[in-house]
Amino acid sequence: MILQSCTSSLVACNIYITSAASAALPSLLSRAQDHCRQLRLMQQQQQRHSDGENKESNAAAAAIVHAYADIPYDRSSFHLAGQSDCVAEVAIRLIQNALDEIELNSNKNDPSNKKLEARHPYVGLVDHVAIMPIACQQFGTTPNTAAAIAAREIGSQIDQSNSIKIHYYGLACPNNTPLATVRRKTSFFNSGGAHDSSSSSSSSRGNNPEEQTQTYEKGECTIGAPLHFVENYNIRLTPNVDFGTAKTLTQALRGRNIATKGIGVTGVEALTLPYNRNNIDHGGNVYEVACNLLEPKIGSVEKIEEELEKWIQKQKQQRSKDDDEDTNDLYNRSYFIEKAYRVGTTAQQCLSVLTNADEDNNYWVQYDEQVLSRFNEFLGQR
Repeated sequence: MILQSCTSSLVACNIYITSAASAALPSLLSRAQDHCRQLRLMQQQQQRHSDGENKESNAAAAAIVHAYADIPYDRSSFHLAGQSDCVAEVAIRLIQNALDEIELNSNKNDPSNKKLEARHPYVGLVDHVAIMPIACQQFGTTPNTAAAIAAREIGSQIDQSNSIKIHYYGLACPNNTPLATVRRKTSFFNSGGAHDSSSSSSSSRGNNPEEQTQTYEKGECTIGAPLHFVENYNIRLTPNVDFGTAKTLTQALRGRNIATKGIGVTGVEALTLPYNRNNIDHGGNVYEVACNLLEPKIGSVEKIEEELEKWIQKQKQQRSKDDDEDTNDLYNRSYFIEKAYRVGTTAQQCLSVLTNADEDNNYWVQYDEQVLSRFNEFLGQR
């Protein structure tokens, strides 16, 4: 056990697995919850010998705040939070269990794998691990440093399996390279449902002869520590919006377009993805605009919604202009947008879960049961 007494900063850790079909997924979650429970019990024993008045210093050692599975994307995620050393310990074991128990299904030539072309972009089984700052627990300890140390610890431990190649990004790498830049050196933007013509990944790979010959059974993994807590927000469009029109929304939200096109939301990365559901009763095949909010205090969900409303009005004007009859009332928000929703957690949500329980073990039993129950519901949406 790595547990130390009030020497860490609070961090969140998101672990993304390229599978929403493996029977091992619920067990991964329940075992990680048990691991967190053990760390909290150790923490309680240590705190009985001290008189900590600071609420943050008494935050739970570790917890699984949320778990999610998205069947059309064939992707699951586990959202941890707690003291950085404890979170790293839980993450390492969860990832090692995933590598041992889940196969990476990536054979596009297999007729049974038609869904691979609509899968969420990925580079490996454990596709992405993000460690993000929440709050500082001790004077002189920066949460960014703690997140970076935790990221390197997780990477170094799972790198020993030799089944997956590690790419560090953000504060976990010497040059603080952004995640998007690292991903462009992999196959990420040319995998699954991603079709990013601006990606240079195909030309930037393979320069190293050793990398050309070495293969990894479970693929690759990006691990890093962003400067801020990254939030995620997806906009699922309706069948009335084709791929070309969906891309105009993506362009309207991308932060990098502010300087060149005068549109976009600060700190937002956006990608147009197919969202394919086999059952027409569940909405059929549509497109989503998936957004990463790198600076959510500036480029917030509210800012995205403002730009989304502008885009809707623009689409409404264009379509009304093209129609012979007065159909202005037809083109409301629901004509274009099926659902706009958060994915994962927020910093405040993580902090609230960690600090509201104190030593109430009954709270944790109920909370863990709710997280596991919801996760099983997500897995059952086939």
